[in-house]
Amino acid sequence: MNIFKKLNIIHIIIILVIFSACSKDLHFSGISENTVKVISQDYLEKDYTKEEIKRILGAPIITEDLDNLWIYSLQKEVGNAAFKKTLYNKTLKLKFENNVLRSVEKVDLIK
Repeated sequence: MNIFKKLNIIHIIIILVIFSACSKDLHFSGISENTVKVISQDYLEKDYTKEEIKRILGAPIITEDLDNLWIYSLQKEVGNAAFKKTLYNKTLKLKFENNVLRSVEKVDLIK
């Protein structure tokens, strides 16, 4: 095998490695969008307690107003470590009265 064939093979391998490293991966953080939809649709009919919400969504990131306002994060990104694009970045606010969920509000952080 001559030197030029070896160089071509090395170039092809390097290009394949670069393209495989640039693959687009989806990254989720926070809580599931599907779970938020279910809670948003059902909270008026079903009285969710704080314990049920903790079991479904987990512990909130922030609690305020004497533990009656819970804040969660929802984020979805696509891309690799060098090139990330945020598809959505939202905050979910849950307000409780007498230990029962009374309000669900989604705030979109990216316009």
